[in-house]
Amino acid sequence: MYDPPPERPSESDCCGTGCVPCVLDLYDEEYARWQRRQNSVGDQLRRDLLSVTKYKAYKIVSIQQLTDDVYKYTFGVSPPTEGRLPIIFTQHTNISVDYTPISLSDKCAFDAIIKVYPNGQFTKILLKKKTNDIIFVRGPSGGIDYKGYDSIVMFCGGTGIAAFLGLIRSILENNKCDILLRLHYSCKTLDSILMRKTLAEHAAYWNCAVFIYLSREHNWSECTKSFWFNENIVEGRISQDIIKDIVDKQQNSKTLWLICGNNAFNQYIFTSLKNYNAREDSIQLFHNTIINSE
Repeated sequence: MYDPPPERPSESDCCGTGCVPCVLDLYDEEYARWQRRQNSVGDQLRRDLLSVTKYKAYKIVSIQQLTDDVYKYTFGVSPPTEGRLPIIFTQHTNISVDYTPISLSDKCAFDAIIKVYPNGQFTKILLKKKTNDIIFVRGPSGGIDYKGYDSIVMFCGGTGIAAFLGLIRSILENNKCDILLRLHYSCKTLDSILMRKTLAEHAAYWNCAVFIYLSREHNWSECTKSFWFNENIVEGRISQDIIKDIVDKQQNSKTLWLICGNNAFNQYIFTSLKNYNAREDSIQLFHNTIINSE
């Protein structure tokens, strides 16, 4: 498969404000990876269709509204092309804002969950676009390395679920991987659960458990009538007692702790895990906004 060297950014592509990672740093890292690939067997990924340093044109393939303010977009190359994009699940693609693909197709396309914010400049523009319109994508960047762990415990809130859907699927579909997966997903109401059917399918695997917490469901007795078979749905938020119990149960496992939510959620889960003696060097965050208390 054609694997050109990464495109070198111009000096003007750096905004000079100290971004981490800087586009110039991304280029150096991607060029080093490209050099290593030249001495290895090809992996059939279409690296010519996605760049960490330059935006590439992609078409909006489909738009699906999931809730009042959350949509699932499918973006793909035009025309559709056989192959897969060089994205590892938990990596981000940048479409003016970083988004974590939740699935990849063999037509060089990917899905992303996007929340519309009232004052969000990018999502206002995106909402005006229709199927077959063009957007510009750069990436991938970031990503989580879970090698060496025998279990992964994930905490997420709202659209933070997007960070973990692809990771969970890739592990469950890998017959050589027996990592235990535990997902703790905080939502406001039953109707706000994103990708509920997908979560139920994942929870059917022996090594994956999904726990959903509804913090603002007012009529609980009526709500329970709409639960699906074997769904683990809890009334209330992810409490301190719950987190302590989760950490205690993982004492004999080498556990990777992953967190993705808004700033307040991230800080709350991160601090709680530290307080209950989860290994801090095994706690990783998406869109890290945690202020270290030490």
